[in-house]
Amino acid sequence: MAFFNKKEKNTSNRPRTEVNSTPQPKPQPKPQPKPQPKANLATIISKGIRVAGNITGSDFVQVEGTLDGDITVDNVTIGASGVVNGTIKAKNVSIEGQLQGEIYCSDLEVKKQGKVSHKIYATHLLVSGTISGDIVTEKTVTVERDGNIQAQRIQSKKIVINGLVDGKVSAEDSIEVGHDGKVKADRLESRKVVVNGKIDGKITASELLEVGRNGFVQGEITVKNIKTEEGGRVIGTMVTYEETKAPAIETPAISNTQSIDKDDNIIDTEPV
Repeated sequence: MAFFNKKEKNTSNRPRTEVNSTPQPKPQPKPQPKPQPKANLATIISKGIRVAGNITGSDFVQVEGTLDGDITVDNVTIGASGVVNGTIKAKNVSIEGQLQGEIYCSDLEVKKQGKVSHKIYATHLLVSGTISGDIVTEKTVTVERDGNIQAQRIQSKKIVINGLVDGKVSAEDSIEVGHDGKVKADRLESRKVVVNGKIDGKITASELLEVGRNGFVQGEITVKNIKTEEGGRVIGTMVTYEETKAPAIETPAISNTQSIDKDDNIIDTEPV
């Protein structure tokens, strides 16, 4: 009788399967993205196109051609080939082409090739191009090196000049003329005037005129205090600034037995 040895099966290396009795959470549905609001569409007047009429809305307008009409929107860009003959009312305006008309905005940038005629009313103005017209801003006017302004009136809170300016310049707080700044002023007025470039004209500094080592001031100068660094030059007549006082109101002298009626006439009050 033959005996056969049965081979024992090796189960030590067999992977064990563990049974997890904890129920698996159901997959949560993925949140659907919220629909995004549609972006404001731009109105573009292409190069070579001429449009007559006004544009009004809250979108963005880009002019590369010619527009004969007014623009009232949020944002306006006049490209290098763009021309607008009309009035612009907007929040932000960038001009590299030409504007023949008034402009009312918050922030205005006139780029190197940009040209603006007529009046400007803004909060902040940055100029690298050419402006011929009156300028009134609430806060700042900055004239870059390539900027050129010819205006009867430039009025702001703070003015910084590194380009060319010709006209009457008035700032509530300060006027700074940088190294590349050149000003020909019918009248230049501010509390503080700092000159590192050149000013020629009638200058009034109600608090301080400060002339740097590269500064040059020539003309009729009215100052309260002056500070000149070595190398700075001041040429012309100089007088001390004095605040103008309101004239006193004269009243006629009256006696104890007189008074003044509603028509400012002196009447006797002593009984007869």
